[in-house]
Amino acid sequence: LGTRHPPTGSGYVVDCLLSARAACLEKSYPDIVRAAIAFGNDTDTTACVAGGIAGIRHGRAGIPPRWLELLRGRDVLDPMLERLRAAFDAQP
Repeated sequence: LGTRHPPTGSGYVVDCLLSARAACLEKSYPDIVRAAIAFGNDTDTTACVAGGIAGIRHGRAGIPPRWLELLRGRDVLDPMLERLRAAFDAQP
């Protein structure tokens, strides 16, 4: 990845970004998140960043349905996503 320091999954911002980038070499959304977690250390931060990038790449359809079913706060998240989608759809 063009660095002398391998990604370690630490919470340090530069390492977090390098770790997320390395995880994003995987092909699917779940594999990217699992790879980010496998680095260890600050797993929630690294997986959050990698998962966000993976979400852009794979969209909501890339997230396993079981993961979505278990997501807490969907009653808050789903309406926000719909408003965001509608706002983007309304763009010329």
